[in-house]
Amino acid sequence: MLVQMPLLIFAGYSFDITKQKVSYKLNTSAAQWLWIYLTTMFWMLPISLDKALIYPVWDIFKILTLLITGIVLKVVFQSHRLLALFFIGSTVMMLFFAGFNYQQSDVRLCNAYLIESQKITGSGLIIVASALLLFLFWKIKQELAASEMRG
Repeated sequence: MLVQMPLLIFAGYSFDITKQKVSYKLNTSAAQWLWIYLTTMFWMLPISLDKALIYPVWDIFKILTLLITGIVLKVVFQSHRLLALFFIGSTVMMLFFAGFNYQQSDVRLCNAYLIESQKITGSGLIIVASALLLFLFWKIKQELAASEMRG
């Protein structure tokens, strides 16, 4: 799940469903941000991961919702940079918390996975969160440098 879920979101992000720019009025809609936030939060819950592993219908649901999330991410990231930075920041915070929780818990949070797998996943989530945080700092630095060059 640690590899599959980010790859599904990236695959959705990579879809080129629109050749033209989408109107910025649509990009800033709260419904799109709510979709992204709720789906990522939902798939961080251990019960959701268990059900996706056990039931094929839940696995299809996971694949579809994460692909749609990637598509919506591409649209909303084109519109409002401040909201995009907030979203990435809150995602990093959730990933750090989930990773720490998976590492420190002596109880299996996901019934379908062994405790060792849970601890490895926790370490992986912290690594992913750290990489996203570094990417966020790099992106901010890059945009500040570009704005200084413009004037």
